[in-house]
Amino acid sequence: MTDLEKEFKLDNQKLAELLEDIAEALQDEAQLNLDFENKKLSQPLGSENHMRIYQDEAGTEIGFHLSKQED
Repeated sequence: MTDLEKEFKLDNQKLAELLEDIAEALQDEAQLNLDFENKKLSQPLGSENHMRIYQDEAGTEIGFHLSKQED
């Protein structure tokens, strides 16, 4: 696994498609695989993950940390 840090501006449709890809992997796969331009993201998936929600006058930020399966 390589280090990857990106920020994106996505319209609602593209964001929905990305979230659907993540949701499908969480439901049906052992690993999340995403392509970003010239980088690929591969993340083994565990059964528990962390989620954070932050809201202020500028908007709402939703973040989650996908953890790999622990032995």
